[in-house]
Amino acid sequence: MRTRTTFPILFLALCIGCSQASLEPEINNTPDPDDMLELKDPPIVEPLVFPSSSGETSGTLPLVSDVLGKYAAEVVPLPPVEDLTAQMDAYIVAIEKALDDLDGSPKYAADAANVVRDASGLALVALAVGLAEADSQYKRPAGQIIAATKLLTAAKNLDEGQAAFAALKASFSGQGDGKPLAWTDKVADLTSAMKALPNLSASVKRVTDTERKLNSALNSRAQPVYSQLAALAAISQGSISNVGETEKPDAVEEWKKLCEEFRDAALKANAAARQYAKDKIDGTENYAPFNTSFRAMTASCDHCHQVFYPSAVGKSE
Repeated sequence: MRTRTTFPILFLALCIGCSQASLEPEINNTPDPDDMLELKDPPIVEPLVFPSSSGETSGTLPLVSDVLGKYAAEVVPLPPVEDLTAQMDAYIVAIEKALDDLDGSPKYAADAANVVRDASGLALVALAVGLAEADSQYKRPAGQIIAATKLLTAAKNLDEGQAAFAALKASFSGQGDGKPLAWTDKVADLTSAMKALPNLSASVKRVTDTERKLNSALNSRAQPVYSQLAALAAISQGSISNVGETEKPDAVEEWKKLCEEFRDAALKANAAARQYAKDKIDGTENYAPFNTSFRAMTASCDHCHQVFYPSAVGKSE
């Protein structure tokens, strides 16, 4: 496939918890038509563009799939890149806490699942930031950040994990290594990516399943709803290149479509949350559009499960 727009890429998909039933998430409260693709080649998807200033949603992208009914004809406002960099910061906090909890663990490799999950999510979000049109503090060092996450996921004991984490923190202030990034780069394995998705989606659900909770979350300093929904879209997009690791490695086009479907649903939910906050200023807020869009995202997850992992249907948490 060939990139067909000038928009620099961003979003992946796969179902929120797309993975075998055995990949049960551990919840962390911390913060178009293209040319036919030969199966031996990784898929290439259209890039997205992020507005550069927080709160702006000037860019739009048509929804790709008609699976979500009325959303198929709508456009998706893209979130500011700051949503993604905020999630990168949240991942660093979460990984550091997980490593602290591993101090003294006699079986590091078995107990470090949260570290691997969050480092993988971080790598995919960093890839999105590195490919975004908008500049940010993590755009230049994105490649170095991704390289450091690989050291962290490969660590076999606490000493290696702590050393890799120190390198990861240092990479955040790097100047870039000059290596080009592409969405065809597989920066995380599918198993880890599919654990990162339900972890984030369940976190969003916990703080938005009532209007009161949504208000509280949007009034918080971190505003995790924005950053986590943006990260869900990014992780989804990045998972497209992992089709060879699915149970149907030859179903390239179907996998791509489902990844894009979930990506767009996450973007729609992000936009709905922002619209709710904007309307609240003049008292015209309506919780229903956000609730509907989030449910559509969950439905997209189950649709992917039905095709690729039937045993995981309904297990988005």
